[in-house]
Amino acid sequence: MKTFVVAVVISTACVFSGSAFAKNEGKLPKGAVELSEPEVKDLYIGHTVKYDVGDGLVYYTWFADGTLKGVKVGKNKGEYGYADGTWTETGNTFCFTSNWKNKSGDTVYVYKPCKAWWRAGKQIWTKNISGDDKYDGDIYNNEVKKMSKGDKVTPMFEKAKAAAE
Repeated sequence: MKTFVVAVVISTACVFSGSAFAKNEGKLPKGAVELSEPEVKDLYIGHTVKYDVGDGLVYYTWFADGTLKGVKVGKNKGEYGYADGTWTETGNTFCFTSNWKNKSGDTVYVYKPCKAWWRAGKQIWTKNISGDDKYDGDIYNNEVKKMSKGDKVTPMFEKAKAAAE
């Protein structure tokens, strides 16, 4: 199980790996406008995002009180990781800190991305501002497709916490 913690850390660090990302479009479309703070909050609060990180799936849910929960479900049966953390928002930029933990509750990895949001017509565009070194500056329009309404993390959280090493 200790190797799984290392795997969680490595794969969480690569949450936005090629399989989780769309092609970088390089620039925002002409006429793109920043989303308002309420629009950005509506994208996150009470929603779950699901990322395929290659060796499993990472889920995050954001709550109105400024907290978040995260779970990693590995491809091998019984492999789990979990995180708690906080989020902030300023203008069209949403940042969060997820503290990935071991079974003892010690933080083994901290992930701190920031994303900015725009609208061009009916499409929502995202730009990685910081926290994803390899992908900082990338602009794409598929992030909202990974989001769904509701909290899908809490039902998995305690199981992941109990199984983490």
